[in-house]
Amino acid sequence: MHLPLTPPTGRPPEGDARADLASLVLARRRDAVQRLTAAAGSSSLCTLSRSGTPRPAVKYLEGTVAALSDVRRALRDRPGDAEPATTDAAARASIDEARERWLARRGRSAASSSDWQAYLDGAVDALDELVATAERYPDAAGGADSPAPGIVTPLTRSAPPREHGTRTWRPGRRAAATTVLAPPLFAALVATGGGWTPLSAPLWTALVALTSVVGAATLSTYLPLRGQGRRPNAGCTPCAAMSAVTVLGAAWLLGSAPLQPTMAAVALAAVTFGLVQRVTGAGTACAT
Repeated sequence: MHLPLTPPTGRPPEGDARADLASLVLARRRDAVQRLTAAAGSSSLCTLSRSGTPRPAVKYLEGTVAALSDVRRALRDRPGDAEPATTDAAARASIDEARERWLARRGRSAASSSDWQAYLDGAVDALDELVATAERYPDAAGGADSPAPGIVTPLTRSAPPREHGTRTWRPGRRAAATTVLAPPLFAALVATGGGWTPLSAPLWTALVALTSVVGAATLSTYLPLRGQGRRPNAGCTPCAAMSAVTVLGAAWLLGSAPLQPTMAAVALAAVTFGLVQRVTGAGTACAT
């Protein structure tokens, strides 16, 4: 699956590659959003995600928009520099860093669903094309002419992802956050649901322990991604952004029926649903 996109017309201004690349990214993202809207019809992306029907074409375009949004924010937020050559290199580095993150993520999701794989393929393909186009833009130090505008030639499938050292967002951060958050969350849920009584209510206690671990894993997915500063990773769909509410819902369920295993099982199901929404809908970048 491949999505050819058309770059904007005109010649890029010499020594201002970042501004020109930002315009290119904006034009490609706008085109991808239009294609995504047409493919999704009148349905929201959140509704399509919950329907259970495979929609790889829609997910491919959603991944394209997400990746281009990632690069757009990086180009916008990266501080400028007095030297044009340094600014140009920084603009290209923003694209390379985004591509490395998405490549590594696709490598970790080799056995995922067809929709999720299509989402990642759309992101990587869009960034592959963007990297190839950026390499032909003029460099402030060399002053080479830009290529004539036109359709970007579709690229073949990129090579398997490679290790990228510390520049890749490591899943170990989530594991560490889950380990830190689970004990206090467990204590809070136990206090809300009837108190510490492992001998008289062992099943309830075990279910609450599992609920706290899953809830902590859900909360850990809100950690800021590399390159986002302190901005939480809210997610790419309304369902994903609101998944933290399932942790509060679990506390309410446990408090409504203290020490009842049935209600503890419902609470566990609620936070599990929230975690699934985060895993499937909280991308490294969103179409915003």
